[in-house]
Amino acid sequence: MPDALKSVNLFFDACNAHDLDAVARCYTEDVIFVTPSGQAEGCDQALSHHAVIWDAFPDESFTILHTIAQGDDVGMAVLITATHTGPLLLAKGEIAEPTGLRVSIRSWWTFSVLEGLIESHQLYWDQLEMYAQLGLTYSPA
Repeated sequence: MPDALKSVNLFFDACNAHDLDAVARCYTEDVIFVTPSGQAEGCDQALSHHAVIWDAFPDESFTILHTIAQGDDVGMAVLITATHTGPLLLAKGEIAEPTGLRVSIRSWWTFSVLEGLIESHQLYWDQLEMYAQLGLTYSPA
């Protein structure tokens, strides 16, 4: 298994365990993490993103469906499943109160790895799909 893929698999192991310290050990100090809700710059901001999501979805889990790895780059199709039991920060800064509903969302992740650590990654998923599964409506600004 290529080193980059090992690093990304360790990241998902840490995420599935909801272990922020282990996630931090997967990142460079200046990691860039881009999601549909914005960009985190640096390890502390990236960890804060994970913490906010895990507060809203404390049972969030990731199932890797497909992997493409070449050199220091890894792409993965990932199924995200979770139950919404905590406050969720939405687009435009609104808060969705817990619905108790379960979501199952397909996503795509890309990673660039430097010397065994994730230096950047992007997460793509359909926000409207999640809103619909939670019974929420989205209205553009």
